[in-house]
Amino acid sequence: MYARRLAVALVLVASVAVACSGEESSSLPRPSKPFCEAAHRYDVRVERQAPIGEQIQIVQEMVDHAPRDIARDAATFLDALQRRRDGDKSVIDNPKIEQAVNHVNVRAAQGCDFYQSDSGGM
Repeated sequence: MYARRLAVALVLVASVAVACSGEESSSLPRPSKPFCEAAHRYDVRVERQAPIGEQIQIVQEMVDHAPRDIARDAATFLDALQRRRDGDKSVIDNPKIEQAVNHVNVRAAQGCDFYQSDSGGM
């Protein structure tokens, strides 16, 4: 349940952040391909209600390849998922964790071009 709420919140925050900004990410280097692939896979799998163990594996890949500017936030995200899996409810609705997850999500959405059209000019 927590993971689903978190995923929905992430999608909403990323959509708003991408629409409202653009300057901030332009000065940052593009994240690595492995980071972007893991971030995209996480987004897709959470929408399909992936179990928390699978989410942890994917976020671990994101941590392993996170850009330096969000490495700490990615580690916080991973830690929160692991703690939740182990029964820790203090990570639910925790503003520090939500902020870290939002930073990772926005960086992925902006740096990995998740919201660019693939329509090929259509």
